[in-house]
Amino acid sequence: MGNSPMSGLAFTLFCLTTATMILRPGEMITALAPIPFYEVLILSTFALAHQGVIQHFKIDSLKRQPVALCLVGVFIAIPLSQLTHAYLAGTLHSTIEFTKGAMLFVLLVVVVDRWSRFERLIEVVAVCATFVVSLCVIDYLGIVDLPFIKHVEENYGQRADGHDVRIARMNGTGIFSDPNDISLLIVATAMMSLAFLTDSTRAATRFVWAVPIVVMVTGLACTRSRGGMLAACAAIGMVLLFRYGKKVAIGLGCLGLLALPVVAGRQANIDLSEGTGHDRILLWREGLAALRSKDLFFGTGRGSYEDIAGLVAHNSYIHAFVELGLFGGTFFFGMFFFTALALFRLNTPEWQIQNPRQARFLPYMAAIGAGYAVGLLSLSRCYTVSTLLIIALATAFLNLAGWNLQPRRPVIVWDKPHITKLLGASACLFIACNIFVRIIS
Repeated sequence: MGNSPMSGLAFTLFCLTTATMILRPGEMITALAPIPFYEVLILSTFALAHQGVIQHFKIDSLKRQPVALCLVGVFIAIPLSQLTHAYLAGTLHSTIEFTKGAMLFVLLVVVVDRWSRFERLIEVVAVCATFVVSLCVIDYLGIVDLPFIKHVEENYGQRADGHDVRIARMNGTGIFSDPNDISLLIVATAMMSLAFLTDSTRAATRFVWAVPIVVMVTGLACTRSRGGMLAACAAIGMVLLFRYGKKVAIGLGCLGLLALPVVAGRQANIDLSEGTGHDRILLWREGLAALRSKDLFFGTGRGSYEDIAGLVAHNSYIHAFVELGLFGGTFFFGMFFFTALALFRLNTPEWQIQNPRQARFLPYMAAIGAGYAVGLLSLSRCYTVSTLLIIALATAFLNLAGWNLQPRRPVIVWDKPHITKLLGASACLFIACNIFVRIIS
């Protein structure tokens, strides 16, 4: 987009759009509920950045952005999954709903066209998330009663007298109004804050970022989310791997696993033979069984999983395979596959990023992506704006990395070797899921 005033205004509006998406002011202040802040801001941003959108999403440009191309594949797969069942009303509704999130992805990739903007946007996300999680924590702890935050209680076994043991779990707000959803935001924000805290170029101001980390650790404990704990372990492991190598990551990872049951309590109690863990595997089995039909390629239809199994899959990858078929499920998985492939490639000597600030952020970007990808193993969030935000951040990071390589080149491209890798990895994942549910269930 260049250095024009319109470019700067588009970026500012996009930051406000992202802040609105996280904060949801209409839910916090009921008087603001009728005002469509998000829609107005994102459409205004699009009006200013539409020329850049056209340039970024031409076919030649998409070949240099396989993650974005996979997003386009999911966008196509959603109406196809409905049209193959002659569900015209569902086709329109599903396409419109996904378009809202896809617009955020597209605009982020376009307006974040330099490293300084990437850092500013990460700061906006981290600050807004810290504010939201802080409100949730103080409400959960009973310090202040906030009417727009409702936490949940769940059964956790039985006492000796036969009465149920009930535990409270912290919920978030808006699109994060679920303990598992807010836990993934918490993990991503903690990694962003850790990146800034360890940045010596920020001098003494970097220590301010210790505050969000304390808030995030407290918040994660309050969610009691097993998926969130797994996401945190994956994120921390990725930082160790990228910064210190395999030996350190494996050694500290083993020590962490040994200590986890002591420090994490319920969040470390992952039992697939009974309870919610086993129930979710049964949901996966029901969904995958529905694909043993003519729906194998294009799926059972976006939004149909609950009709098939009674609940959503609580696993985004299986959810995508079932509703969008092998066609759409492969594209959904491809967004994470190509992100991981590119980030690991950048961690090799021949692909070193020349911008030192961006190079220093690489382990934390990998941690954000890994934490979210692992978290989706226990959540169905295939089409949500939160998922697309994380993928868009990774895409922008990779685009900027390509500009900071020597010689300048895309980190990853859409070509036959990479397509073959995607198809092979997707097939392995799909087969592994089917084998797993048959053995465990």
